[in-house]
Amino acid sequence: MIEKMKFISITGPKNEFDRVVNLYLNKYEIHLENALTELSSVRNLKPFVEINPYKDLLSKSEELIKKIETTEPTTKKDMSIEEATSYISSVLSEVEELNSKKKELKAERSHLYELIKQIEPFRHLDYDVNKILEFKFIKFRFGRISHEYYSKFSKHVYDNLTTLFIECDRDAEYVWGVYFVPEAESAKVDAIFSSLHFEKMFLPNEYEGTPEEAYNTIIEKQKQVSDQINNIRIQIKNQIESVKDNLLSAYDALVTFSKNFDVRKMAACTKKKEESDLYFILCGWLTESNSNKLMSDMEKESNVYCIVEDNHTSLTTKPPTKLKNLKIFKPFEMYIKMYGTPAYNEIDPTFFVAITYSLLFGMMFGDVGQGICLILGGALIYKLKKSNLAAIIASAGIFSTIFGFVYGSFFGFENVIHHLWLNPMENVMTVLLAAVAFGVCLIVIAMILNIINGIKSKDMERVLFDTNGVARLHD
Repeated sequence: MIEKMKFISITGPKNEFDRVVNLYLNKYEIHLENALTELSSVRNLKPFVEINPYKDLLSKSEELIKKIETTEPTTKKDMSIEEATSYISSVLSEVEELNSKKKELKAERSHLYELIKQIEPFRHLDYDVNKILEFKFIKFRFGRISHEYYSKFSKHVYDNLTTLFIECDRDAEYVWGVYFVPEAESAKVDAIFSSLHFEKMFLPNEYEGTPEEAYNTIIEKQKQVSDQINNIRIQIKNQIESVKDNLLSAYDALVTFSKNFDVRKMAACTKKKEESDLYFILCGWLTESNSNKLMSDMEKESNVYCIVEDNHTSLTTKPPTKLKNLKIFKPFEMYIKMYGTPAYNEIDPTFFVAITYSLLFGMMFGDVGQGICLILGGALIYKLKKSNLAAIIASAGIFSTIFGFVYGSFFGFENVIHHLWLNPMENVMTVLLAAVAFGVCLIVIAMILNIINGIKSKDMERVLFDTNGVARLHD
């Protein structure tokens, strides 16, 4: 069935807005409408729009919450918004300091990684790098050259040049090394190496000892920096875990107030010069039962008023549809929502879908053994995962079991138990005629439901001439 909805308007002083939203709107499920749109004929109203002051802090606090292993507090503490923002800000400040150190260490680790990449191909050069970098009369070039050009260089050029090339390493594509040349010959030799596509590399003056010694020193230093980064991560995690309960309480308060603040987008505000004279207006839909409870709760309010509107025809918005079915039929609401929730004044087809779906499944797959397996499997999955589809499977299994007894089928064997009505394989025509008759009944019921919905919505064209209307039913 579809629950009856009531349209409510809540009005009160602007400075009471957060308290009202926190106390009442969070307690009841209300479908808010834009108050300015609903009250478009009323003059002297303006949007109640303000920038959410908690948005940035909430975003930063979410990063802290992600670092907590279990997000269930041991003890829950109620905090005001001032206490919550102050507490989260202090925790963020402490964590930011550690994050800043971690950022610096990461930058240092990246720099060390680059130094390792630069020196690694020259590890077999058995000479102090610093001394090479301090040469004044001998020019040197670190770099790499492809195998093709290195072969040509070795055979045809090397013996005719005043240069010394020391090969340090090689891979599938390149030969890595360093060449030395007197300063007077450097221009000529550099030009020749350039023509051979020699790729120069510039080593910074940060290495000590031979390339192998420098490489091992930097590797060790990089490991130490990585250990420091891991220690800071552990410190941050321990710091957050030590204040987990208070942090989660503050975060919950911040989330609540942030959501409450966003409600302002749907509210309107009166235009007055004095702040003390400003009033807010909130409009929305509430179920009839909840509207009665809300009215009862707000009787003690002296400055906040709640008005219930019963006449829906005077409203610009249509009431939302809220389905209400027995627990056994509730999983089948999934199919209804999949094809489109019915309008507020239409019939809820959930009961019809649940019964027909289960009956048809039972008729087509009637088997006691398989039906029991579906019941047990569906029930177990529903208990563990709360899956609506699993509940539907269990319901279908019940009808499959019932029709299994009707057909006398147990895991496909038709001689284990005696059938209560007929054996489908021996009475094929009877089964076919029963299926046709059942299908006709379903089509007729669906047409009747469509006609009733047309009458409810006062759409006579739909009632009389729709594909599933009176004209088609008459045929």
